[in-house]
Amino acid sequence: MNISLKAQHSWFINIKQAQALTVINFKSFPQRIIASMVSILSIACVAGVILSVLAMTEGMMKTLERTGLDNTVLVMRAGASSELQSVMFPVEVNILANNQKIIKDEQGLAQVSAEMFVNAEVTYISNLDTVDQETETKSLALRGISKSTQQFRPNFRLVKGEMFATGVRQLIVGQAITRRMPELIVGKVITLGGAAWTVSGIFSDGNSVFESELWADIGMVQSDYRRGNTLQSIRLALKDISDLPQLEKEWQDDPRLNIRVLTEKQFFADQASNLTRLIRWLGFPIAIVMALGAIVAALNTMYATIASRSKEIATHKAIGFSPFAISMSILCEALLIAFVGGVLGILPLYFVFDGWTAATQNASNLSQMMFNFDITVLLMIKTMSLALFIGLLGGILPVIKAMRLPVTEALRD
Repeated sequence: MNISLKAQHSWFINIKQAQALTVINFKSFPQRIIASMVSILSIACVAGVILSVLAMTEGMMKTLERTGLDNTVLVMRAGASSELQSVMFPVEVNILANNQKIIKDEQGLAQVSAEMFVNAEVTYISNLDTVDQETETKSLALRGISKSTQQFRPNFRLVKGEMFATGVRQLIVGQAITRRMPELIVGKVITLGGAAWTVSGIFSDGNSVFESELWADIGMVQSDYRRGNTLQSIRLALKDISDLPQLEKEWQDDPRLNIRVLTEKQFFADQASNLTRLIRWLGFPIAIVMALGAIVAALNTMYATIASRSKEIATHKAIGFSPFAISMSILCEALLIAFVGGVLGILPLYFVFDGWTAATQNASNLSQMMFNFDITVLLMIKTMSLALFIGLLGGILPVIKAMRLPVTEALRD
C-alpha cells in the first residue's frame, strides 16, 4: 500500500511540475514567436491545403448527393458511362413507358422524361458596364427538356424571369452558373451552336448538380445541334424501386432494347466517386509533401529552442524537475506552435471561402460543374488534428535530445 501511495504521490508531483513548466513556457512564448514563425507558417500552409481538398470534396459530394430521386430510373444506351455518350430513339421511349411498373398520372400517361444532353460552347459579352467589353466562351451543360421533366425535379423553382417558350430559342440558367457568371441575367442574349438564344429565367434546384446546367426546349436543342429525333437519356418513375432488378432483366431480354438501367441516385453517386477520387489523388500527395516540410521546420524550430535554452533546461534538472515534466513542457510548446499554425491556416479559409462557388471540369460530360466549398466544423477539427500531429512529430526528437543533454555540459555552454 505504501509503495502504491508513493507512486501516486510521485505521479502527482510530475504532473504539477509539468503544468508549472508549461505555463512558464506559454507565458514566454510571445518572445520566441518570431523564431517559431517558419514552423507556424509551414503548418498553416499544410492546414490550408488539406482543408481546401476536404472542403472541395465535401462540396462536390453534397452537390451530387442532392441530385436524383429514390424512385427514378435512368436509362441510357448500353456501354455509356454518361448521358453525353448515350444515343436513344423515341421508339425505345414508348417501349419503356408502356411497362406496367411505371407510375401513371391522372390522365393515365406514364411518368417519363426523354432528355437531350449537349456539351455546349456558350459565347456571351461580358463587362457590360465598362468600355472594354470582352467576348467570353465557356463550356456548359445544355439539357433539352419537355414539360414532363419537371415531374422529376420536385425542388425546381424559378427565382427570376419566366419559363422558356416551346419552339423558341429561349433557355433558363441554373443558379450556380449565375454565381460564377453574373453576366448571364434575364434578357441576356448568348450564342449556342452558332445561333442566338435569350435567357428567359434563372432557376434553382436545391443546390443540386442541375443548377450547373442550361435548360431549353428539347425540340430546339435537337434542331440546332442537328440530332434529329435522337435522345440521350430517359427517366422513369417506378411504382416500387424494389422491382428494378426484375424490370432490368425484362428489358435486357427484349431484343428491341440495348440499354443500361440504374437508379438516378446511383448514377450521380458514381460521378461523385470519380470526381472526388481525382481531387484526392491530386491534392493529398501535395499535402503530404508539404506536411513533411512542416515537420522538418518544426524539428528545426524545436532544436533551436532547446539549443538556446540548454542552460535553462539544465537548471530545471538540477533543481529537481523530473525528465517527464521537462519533456511534457517542450511537447506542449510544439503543440502550441502547431495550434497557432492550424488556426492561421483554417480561419482565413473559413471566412473567405466557406460557401464560395467553384467550378470543375466534369470528365464524364466535358462541361463545367459548379459546387460550393463546404467547410464544416468536422472538417476543421480533422485539419486541426493533423496540424497538432505534425507538431507532435516535430517535438519528439528534440525532447529526446533535451533529456539526453548532460547537466554539466549544458551549464558550461
